[in-house]
Amino acid sequence: MTDNDQEILSAAENMIERYGDNALQEVELRVLELESRNQLDALRLWYEIRERVKFLMKTQTHNGKH
Repeated sequence: MTDNDQEILSAAENMIERYGDNALQEVELRVLELESRNQLDALRLWYEIRERVKFLMKTQTHNGKH
């Protein structure tokens, strides 16, 4: 796992820890804000965080953690 992958995983885990079942909606708000500001570099990062949040929430739901 690269440093970037670890940062994305950590950010996704933090979003889930902080917002629980609403984590994906919170990520979407950040994505929309960045899109409105045309902040492309940050958007790329948040797109990856969004995908990781989706994966983690799906995995946690199937494992009975959520």
